[in-house]
Amino acid sequence: MTLQRRTVLGLMGAAALAGVAGVAEAGKAKGTAATLDLADREQLALAYRKMAFSADDSLAFWWLRGTRYGVVDSVATPMWDMHVGAWMRTRDLEGGAFEVTMVNANLYTAPGGTDLIKGVRNPYTGQELTFPSYELKAMTSRHDRDGGSAFGFKPPGMKTTVESGIGPAWIDGDDLVINGDMVLHAYPEADKPGAKPMHVNDWSTYIASLADVANPRVRNAAAAHYFNDINSWPAWMQMGDLPGSYVSRAFGRKVFAYDRMPALFRKLMADRYPAVAKDPLALLSG
Repeated sequence: MTLQRRTVLGLMGAAALAGVAGVAEAGKAKGTAATLDLADREQLALAYRKMAFSADDSLAFWWLRGTRYGVVDSVATPMWDMHVGAWMRTRDLEGGAFEVTMVNANLYTAPGGTDLIKGVRNPYTGQELTFPSYELKAMTSRHDRDGGSAFGFKPPGMKTTVESGIGPAWIDGDDLVINGDMVLHAYPEADKPGAKPMHVNDWSTYIASLADVANPRVRNAAAAHYFNDINSWPAWMQMGDLPGSYVSRAFGRKVFAYDRMPALFRKLMADRYPAVAKDPLALLSG
């Protein structure tokens, strides 16, 4: 998972999300849980925003922990573990739109390991590779009532289509479950010989307390996040013509303070980005 290729998480990764803003409250009862009408687009959108982002400007932190696999001939080979973190603020815009300002970090260990690694040996080619590096900085993305892409880029020289949306959603006992998926297909233009198609499938499932999400007083709901992606090989892995897929499997949660992030993530942050680890919110304030 490389959340820097996307505008927002989720997450994580996020980390890492696409969404639409809803302005209708999920219920009219003051301070009590109301039943959500998931067939109502505005209620669904507001529920998703509360779970994946926030419906006010309070801080939200997301973490994801998972494993990156190569899949060739239906055999999955673990390549490294991912420790992803993101922190964000959300701001209302006119007409029901909103924007998210986020910082996210992607950190890696050997599968099952606890020490930071900066590269990996390609299990298919034997080549020693270095993970792409990037500067930690705040990124801002805009979301509107009609939905929109969470991808902050379109590959140059490629004909690109992006599909994103929320749902289906369902209620399971005391929990609300909402899917939020994003799919990108990019094909080389005719004047780009040798370029390869690029496919990205990001699948997210969010789970939160129905009582929290339906409560008008709860604007920033605690949630869990199951994430998978099935993608084309990234160029930096130099996989040539080997057929296969770049796949991840991850789980995470939303928390409300940096010190509630997993201890291992905070350790890796201190190793990789010591100044940011001391004051992670400084990047959000510019």
